[in-house]
Amino acid sequence: MSRIVVQYANRVPRLFLCVPLIVVTSMMSFAQEPMNSNDISLNARSLEYLGFDEDRLSDRASEGLREIFSGRMFYSAMPLSFMQAVDAAAAAEKDKLGYDPTTTDGKFFRNGSLPSPPTRDVDPEISLGEVVFERDGVELKGISCFACHSGVVNGQVVAGLGSNTVMQSPPRPEGTEGPNMLQILAGLSPAEQQVVAQAMGASYAVNPLTPQRTSRGDNFGPFGVWAHGAALEDPENKGLVVSAEKTELTDIIENHMTPPVNPQPWWLMKYKTFDYWYGDGNPYDAGHFSFNFTGTQANVNEIHADHVASTAKALAFARETNSPEFPGKLDAELVQKGADIFHERTFPKDWDNFRACYRCHGNYTKIGDNPDYSLPGSWVVDYDGTEYENARTDTEYNKIVKAFGPVNEHITKLQTYFETLEQPDLGTIYEPLEGEGYVPPPLVGVWATAPYFHNGSVPTVEAVLNSKIRPEIWKRDQDPNAYDLESLGMIFSTLSREELEQSDRIMETAPHLSRESLDQMFIYDTQGFGRGNMGHKYGDRLTQDERMAVIEFLKSLSGPEMPSASPPIIPERLAQLGTD
Repeated sequence: MSRIVVQYANRVPRLFLCVPLIVVTSMMSFAQEPMNSNDISLNARSLEYLGFDEDRLSDRASEGLREIFSGRMFYSAMPLSFMQAVDAAAAAEKDKLGYDPTTTDGKFFRNGSLPSPPTRDVDPEISLGEVVFERDGVELKGISCFACHSGVVNGQVVAGLGSNTVMQSPPRPEGTEGPNMLQILAGLSPAEQQVVAQAMGASYAVNPLTPQRTSRGDNFGPFGVWAHGAALEDPENKGLVVSAEKTELTDIIENHMTPPVNPQPWWLMKYKTFDYWYGDGNPYDAGHFSFNFTGTQANVNEIHADHVASTAKALAFARETNSPEFPGKLDAELVQKGADIFHERTFPKDWDNFRACYRCHGNYTKIGDNPDYSLPGSWVVDYDGTEYENARTDTEYNKIVKAFGPVNEHITKLQTYFETLEQPDLGTIYEPLEGEGYVPPPLVGVWATAPYFHNGSVPTVEAVLNSKIRPEIWKRDQDPNAYDLESLGMIFSTLSREELEQSDRIMETAPHLSRESLDQMFIYDTQGFGRGNMGHKYGDRLTQDERMAVIEFLKSLSGPEMPSASPPIIPERLAQLGTD
């Protein structure tokens, strides 16, 4: 048992980053002044839910939703009794923490957890992003995709909306002590202790570098996936088997600081060839995505086909998700004016060097002979983004994708392994695009996806379209139900550099996961690594009236009736692999 404790201690840094084990770290472990975080409430009873009602889903999507809740997506999980003991240890510290981490509001404040929808037949104590299931006679608790891919906006919990409240790397001052692991493990059965040992795995614990200051919503999941890929022993000949030794590839991961990245909403997948900012793609999308959740267990190759099948079901659900409808009547005349500027049918007053939005973000055509522009939705989406566009936004994420080139090549050798087995659909291919920039997304539901840019550095759409008003240091409103429906985005206040330095000192000394410590994660510093809010200055050419017209048009690009003009295109460089 002491060996398990040592394994656990050695792997804690990786757990903070690796998405499959967020559940362990979050359990072991919204802000306009003068609002006090003690007064914040999620108002769980009044929450509405979008996308979780099976009665409104197709059979395929309904099956996919059940699959996500089944526990089969993420192999890594911990014994339920272990997690309950960790929860009990946290609850015993509530006076020290300054909040009760076992309540709905406490869980949300602690790690962004949202309550399960009423339509889910589960114990109310199980959060939306958690799953409880049995495997080999042991009751386990793990996470689902919804831990990071469900969010709350304007009082509505939305399936597939990237969470802007999740915390994957909270402040952890030196000397922080966790629960008494020997005591907790001693209370487990031998079978449960074995599960803990397996969760620690036999692979080398790759520890990507994360900045000292992080913010709510920062998603470091992609780096956990790259770290896992770097640990593959010999993917061309041994498939998904991981190495117990440090390698040159794991050194690449550990010697590069990880910039933040915000996940794009699932409902955009129905329009896009590439699902990532850096353009990674694979016609065998289920095999590709399944690698994100693959574990380190000894039989990983044997169970991979079932895991890919499970992932395919989840993707069917993801592609049927819809953006939340903008909650309000629109100014029809302003929507049409904004649509004309967006599509360059009319020019702004200052059109010199103006780049029309449709050139990167797609064309949108209102459905019907006499459409009502005062209502959101009913637009046909014609989007074909398959190349980088360099809008001169922060480049650190783009740089690290290039730096991880050898790791990408290593992971792609999995395709050879599965082709040899005549199962190419089980492989994965990491071939990011060449060049500078990012793949700009379509803008369906953009009103609900704050903060903006790939790194979440801009709090509102208005600031996206006016670089002069972008704050350098900003603190979001801690109320999870607060949202600016005019500027589209987060309600925030600005801080001085001196106030940020004071916040830094608190992060260095406040107890781990305490209210005082977690309050600092509502702050975003655009001078931090990978957090720049520069670039994309095209909207600066607009007058304020023109800008607000474009924003009114963007509000209308929302709701369920937003069909794609055509299926996503498979690029020529990937078409040679074929599709089924």
